[in-house]
Amino acid sequence: MGSVILTVITAAKSDIKSSMPWHAWVIGLLLFLFGLASVFDYIMSISQGEEFYRASGMTETQVIYFSSFPLWTITAWTMTVWGGLLGSIALLLRSRFSSVLFGVALLGNILYDIYVYVLSAGIEAMGVLWFMPLIVTVITAVVIPYASKLAKNKLID
Repeated sequence: MGSVILTVITAAKSDIKSSMPWHAWVIGLLLFLFGLASVFDYIMSISQGEEFYRASGMTETQVIYFSSFPLWTITAWTMTVWGGLLGSIALLLRSRFSSVLFGVALLGNILYDIYVYVLSAGIEAMGVLWFMPLIVTVITAVVIPYASKLAKNKLID
C-alpha cells in the first residue's frame, strides 16, 4: 500500500510545473509596466496626435516628425506596442506563446528602426533620446530566447 501511495505522489509531482524563477517574475513585471506605459503613449498618440505631442513637451520638429509617419511605420509601432504588452502578460501567465508575441514585437521594432534610422531624419528629430528605439529592440531580442528557454525547461507552457 505504501509503495502505491509513493507512486501516485511521484506521478502527481511530475505533472506539476516547476515554479517559475523569481527573475522571470521580475522581468515579466518590468516588461508589463513598460508595456502599459507604451500602450498609454500609443493610445494618446493615435487619439490626440499633435495635441498630445505638444503636451508631452515635444519640439515643433518632433511634433511634425511623429505626426508624419507612413502607415507601415504606424503598423510596425502597433506590432511593437501590443506584441510587447501581450508578450509580458503571456510570460506572467506562464504561457510559451510569450516568445511568439515578443517575436511580433521584435519584427515591429526592426521595421520601426529601419524607418527611424535609415529612411527618415529620426535621429535628428528624436534629439538626445535617439537611441531609445534601439534599446527597446535589443531588450526585446534578448527576451525572446529567455522566454524560449523557460518554455524548454518546462517553467512555462
